[in-house]
Amino acid sequence: MSYKGKGVKTNVNFNTKHLKKGDPLPPYNGKLRLYNMRHCPYAQRINLVLLAKQLDYEVVNINLRDKPEWLTAKSRFAKVPSLEIAEDVCIYESLVIVEYLDEVYPQRPLIPKDPLKKAYDKIIIEAIAPVQSFIFKLMISPESITEDQVVAFHKALKFVDEQLESRGTRFLDGSKPGFVDYMIWPWFERMLTFKEKDDRAAIDGQKYKLLAKYADDMLQDPVVTQYLVPKNIFFQMLDDNKAGKPPNYDILLEPAK
Repeated sequence: MSYKGKGVKTNVNFNTKHLKKGDPLPPYNGKLRLYNMRHCPYAQRINLVLLAKQLDYEVVNINLRDKPEWLTAKSRFAKVPSLEIAEDVCIYESLVIVEYLDEVYPQRPLIPKDPLKKAYDKIIIEAIAPVQSFIFKLMISPESITEDQVVAFHKALKFVDEQLESRGTRFLDGSKPGFVDYMIWPWFERMLTFKEKDDRAAIDGQKYKLLAKYADDMLQDPVVTQYLVPKNIFFQMLDDNKAGKPPNYDILLEPAK
């Protein structure tokens, strides 16, 4: 049976103003609250899991260049993501949050129960580190990318492609996306966009046939589609960075040009 996905409905507003120094802390409303940055791939992981489990939650976006004074009370390291599970009770670091959510909210389990499969999934997440660093450099300073980094990037892509082949499933976690799929997806989303600006980010469909098909299938997942950032927004952010402009965190709040 092919996976077409079920519609995921939510009233969560992802595109709120990014709060900065001087902005007050919004009163806690009793819901799960995610301290987020709309364009952060690590925070995106948590949004995907919350959406997959169809949990009701609130997003508080944070300006990471001009952080509000109260952020360290919600995230000790002053980073996102941080999840407030009760007033002033917060956990942070993306993988820690995901494991907590999967244990506490059993609907649509994402992390494999089998210890070996869970370990292999975590190996894949670790193995894409070269992809993460490559995408970061592509965003910040593409001219500084070395040949060694390109080689490491392709080794990581090959590893994921081989995992898809050995597992023999449409997604890494089976017939529908699971833990490892949602944990690595944010960087693949950026690859699929940035390839139009820099062909070094492209997934060669001849070399990585299964991976290319996998990326296309992930793009159709209703959880993924709900949090996608339009390509033109990514392109504008890349252009702004190239021009030396500070990041416009609230670009999604601006009227379409």
